[in-house]
Amino acid sequence: MAFLYGLNKLRLGGLTLITGLMLCFTACGPKAIPYSQSTDVPEPNAVAVAHYNWGMAYANDGNFGQAIMELSLAIENEPGWVMPFFTLGVVYGNLGELDKAIQAWERATQLDADFAKAHYNLAVAYSHKAEKGLSIAALREAIRVDKAALSAAKTEPAFDNIRNSPEFQELKKRTELDE
Repeated sequence: MAFLYGLNKLRLGGLTLITGLMLCFTACGPKAIPYSQSTDVPEPNAVAVAHYNWGMAYANDGNFGQAIMELSLAIENEPGWVMPFFTLGVVYGNLGELDKAIQAWERATQLDADFAKAHYNLAVAYSHKAEKGLSIAALREAIRVDKAALSAAKTEPAFDNIRNSPEFQELKKRTELDE
């Protein structure tokens, strides 16, 4: 812990942001948001599955460069399979490359419009980029698929900058009325 005191505020802020993103993107928040795996591809081919599994293993080991390569190969072998896109977004998010993470999650939501976790991660990423409208829109979609996303959003630190906005309050009010 003593080493943290030696870091300047900028580095400490960056470390805090990356740690927060890692927690958000891996759904270690107060309540995990479930996701759908429904796609037009009933069973991904064995080559894509192998690359995906290797990508997951590399990501879990923190070897993000290798994970990106394997996940990209999984996508190349099975472009309609949503999970490699979602996981690629998580890897890019952990690297702090929000634009690439957003691109991967946008593709995941195109392949599966009911992928609540991808919509939620998009909302978090857009909020970090201070793109309130896009964040609210993605959060609205996450809540449409799974009402538990609202509970998570109420305490998610990434939404501190939008939680008091009229748009967030309206979304919260509408969701609570539907329950």
